[in-house]
Amino acid sequence: MYSAVAPVYSRPSEGGEGSSEEPPAGPPLSAAQQKLAALKAKLSAARGQNHREVVEEDRRNKIGPEALAKERSKAAYEKMKAEGKIPSDLDRIMHATSETTEAKLKKEERKEKRRAQYGWDVFNSEAQHRGYKKRISRAGDEGRLQEEVDDDGGDPDPLSYGEAPPVPKERLQALVEDMHEAALRRTKWSRRRTFYEDRDVTYINKRNEVYNKKIERAFDPYTAEIRNNLERGTAL
Repeated sequence: MYSAVAPVYSRPSEGGEGSSEEPPAGPPLSAAQQKLAALKAKLSAARGQNHREVVEEDRRNKIGPEALAKERSKAAYEKMKAEGKIPSDLDRIMHATSETTEAKLKKEERKEKRRAQYGWDVFNSEAQHRGYKKRISRAGDEGRLQEEVDDDGGDPDPLSYGEAPPVPKERLQALVEDMHEAALRRTKWSRRRTFYEDRDVTYINKRNEVYNKKIERAFDPYTAEIRNNLERGTAL
């Protein structure tokens, strides 16, 4: 047992300022009390660490795996950049060799070929030019022949500069028919997807297949165990 000792305080001086002496400390702690205080400090630190981990885990679950991977990659990049392990763009260009540049160009060419093969780059400049040439070939040379007939070989009239010749109704009708055929082709066009025979067929048509995939993405994390139990016959 320790006897309670009342602390002794000094009175303030007459000048109005208090004494610089601090009140004496309490009685010294025993070994058991010191150990208990250390355990309490460790418990408090563990609680704070657990709370921070729970908050971080909740944040990771909310942002999703893709955003989390981007965040980690960005953090690693910033760390390497701060340590000077990543050269600047100018240094990278200055130290690039012809072999690396050629390999990069070949890689870009392979990417362009794959895009064209799988239809990911359908509306590129080359495809648009091919479509333009195809439409020109359908139109024929009637307009050009008409211009040659109208040209009598005389001096051009300066006042007629910028005037467009009248368009025949037949050509307008041909344009309408071409646009109508293009619209029909777009409605019939569909990219063929690979069919996997070993997969379970859980749909009756294409629309039902898309709907089932949406349902799986939304509810699979919660219903996977229940579905497996029902399939095994071990559901309660």
